[in-house]
Amino acid sequence: MKYPALLLTLVLAACAAPPESRRAIVQLTNSGTEPLSCKIIYGHWVERDMGLLAPGTTFNIALRQSIKDRALYVNRDDNERQMMIENIVCGRLTDWRGTLGQVDLVRARQTDISHLEATCAAPAGAGRVACNVTDLGL
Repeated sequence: MKYPALLLTLVLAACAAPPESRRAIVQLTNSGTEPLSCKIIYGHWVERDMGLLAPGTTFNIALRQSIKDRALYVNRDDNERQMMIENIVCGRLTDWRGTLGQVDLVRARQTDISHLEATCAAPAGAGRVACNVTDLGL
């Protein structure tokens, strides 16, 4: 009697669809001395303001990576659509657009990741915010 149940379990497991995506975390830390304003830019010019990133603090951004093409996305609140991530940007509180720096997501889109760690900081004086990927967890 145990063998038919075991056989049924193995057949059902073989029929299960493989996962379409994997979980990944982006940890974005302000490594500078002044606060930054950061946003996630999705496809079709949709933005999500992440708010103020104080010096020494970190945002943890939960996202998904497609197994098929490694695209990065989050599910929309209603879970009906995937919001593709185009960019993660940070700028100074004054002249935000003129000081934008972006997290380089190119390598994250070229390989399987579990996490990405990045830092952003405004330089002393004037200038654009500089963002650097410090760890890409594979």
